[in-house]
Amino acid sequence: MKQKGFTLVELLAVVALLAIVAAIAFPFIQDSIKESRENTYKEQVRTIEYAAKRWATDNSAQLSKETTIYKSISFLKQNGYLTSNQETLDPRDNSEMTGCVKITYDPDYKQYDYEYGEVCA
Repeated sequence: MKQKGFTLVELLAVVALLAIVAAIAFPFIQDSIKESRENTYKEQVRTIEYAAKRWATDNSAQLSKETTIYKSISFLKQNGYLTSNQETLDPRDNSEMTGCVKITYDPDYKQYDYEYGEVCA
């Protein structure tokens, strides 16, 4: 009478193959996740800079061509230019973003530049 089933050697071979496939795939998956988080972070920075542009449009009288202005994320939130915490949650480590947008005038292009920085100067 023959018994149906797998031998221990066959099961170990399957487990070993799965382990090899996982070891090969894991770095690619990890890199993909890291790249996705970095892209999301860059998109959030663009959203924050856009909020500062909207503030500048609404408050153009406060802008100066000679002076650099800093607007913090908390300021933009308090004044309704950023509406949800999701816009300011850093996807890389799930911490709250607390930086500022530096607004400077570029005389070469005759326009204002907006640059997000993690530290307010």
